[in-house]
Amino acid sequence: MKSLIGYHCSLERYTPSEHLEHVKIAENYRFAEITCSDHFYPWSVRQGASIASWPWLGAAMATCNLPFGVVTSPTERCHPVVIAQYIATLGTMYKKRFWVALGSGQNLNEHVTNNYWPVKKERNDRLKEAMTIIRNLLRGETVNFEGKYFNVYNTKLYTVPEVQPQLFVAALSNESAHELADCSDGIITVVKPLKDQEDFIYAYEQGGGNKESMVLQAITSYHEDQHQAEYEAWYNWRHAVLGGKLQSEIRTPQDFDSAVENVNIAQVKDIIRISSNPNDHLEWLNEYNSCGFSKIFIQDVSNDQSTTIKMYGQLLDKLR
Repeated sequence: MKSLIGYHCSLERYTPSEHLEHVKIAENYRFAEITCSDHFYPWSVRQGASIASWPWLGAAMATCNLPFGVVTSPTERCHPVVIAQYIATLGTMYKKRFWVALGSGQNLNEHVTNNYWPVKKERNDRLKEAMTIIRNLLRGETVNFEGKYFNVYNTKLYTVPEVQPQLFVAALSNESAHELADCSDGIITVVKPLKDQEDFIYAYEQGGGNKESMVLQAITSYHEDQHQAEYEAWYNWRHAVLGGKLQSEIRTPQDFDSAVENVNIAQVKDIIRISSNPNDHLEWLNEYNSCGFSKIFIQDVSNDQSTTIKMYGQLLDKLR
């Protein structure tokens, strides 16, 4: 088994303390790394959490000894200069244990500052500007930058990490994978049907991406009872049926709930991999590995995270 298997903390769900417990359990069951999401809002009112990722990361990385990554967006809500300072601080405190995936953003989180929401091409261009600013600041340079989206004047970080954290891009579409590949150290995406995943990877490679640095966020649902696993995936994560393009445009948790009001469990089963059988989850891990992902992060959307972590821990023992 080539891929490292990690655990993803959905900060849109559970309390900060509950997530810290999940991290401890994941380390005990020999997961290799942890990731988390940087949301201002949850996807649904039902999820009910609004945790700031950066202070939580400081506490979580002190809780265990695993490497961590965060998926975030440098936008008006959180300027690239500020994100660079966050990255530098955590990278200095926890050497070689921190990496970042930068995405173009979602209206759900970014509308809170009431700025203009650009179309996708503009969001990708904005992300490229942000990555240039962040990289230069992390090198310790004094940055002067005048762009279409960001202006930075005479700005320097006085605390920079000895080892630069890797800057990945987060992408869902083939177009974004191709366009953003050459400005990143790697890429993170989500589970797709096998042929679609292969097309995504091809687009990334053709854009100049490094196939050795591909990361997968594997959304799944596990419960010992199949019907319960399906129900909890539908209850907690039915917005997945909307697809990435539409998800990036909707503004509030209430709007998401309205958009998926009539979605049924059968539709969710077509999008999320749900099973009460650990062997199915093992088969899916082998599929992800065959695609060439260097890291696979399990994002379980059922209710009992500790049970899922323990089940995957037993699978990892078999793989070892």
